[in-house]
Amino acid sequence: MQNVYEGMFILDPAKYSRDSVALSTQISDLITQHGGTILAARVWDERKLAFPIKGHKKGLYWLTYFKMESANLAAMERQCTISDDIIRKLVLKVDARLADAMVQHALESGVVAPKRPTPQPAPVV
Repeated sequence: MQNVYEGMFILDPAKYSRDSVALSTQISDLITQHGGTILAARVWDERKLAFPIKGHKKGLYWLTYFKMESANLAAMERQCTISDDIIRKLVLKVDARLADAMVQHALESGVVAPKRPTPQPAPVV
């Protein structure tokens, strides 16, 4: 059975400002590679950290709701720890009774995750 999880990822804001699509895609790919399904993903906030983490004084908070088998969660979290782009992460299991409301709220507020541009066919002359 798949559970719904809330993932808060602290990212390097400098890397995000240079290539937001690649960084958001990296997190989405990390989840989908381990059998997960993204329900909602967005920027939550950029803040000054209370103390330096891996040499960073600021962090961009990326909020993601996803479904995943609990057996795959540990492997996904291990990959997050290894990643240079993810400064810190926290993954919590969402109560099934609240999951739909929390995902809907995440979709309605904040900046939605950037999507890769869809390639357009070249015009025929």
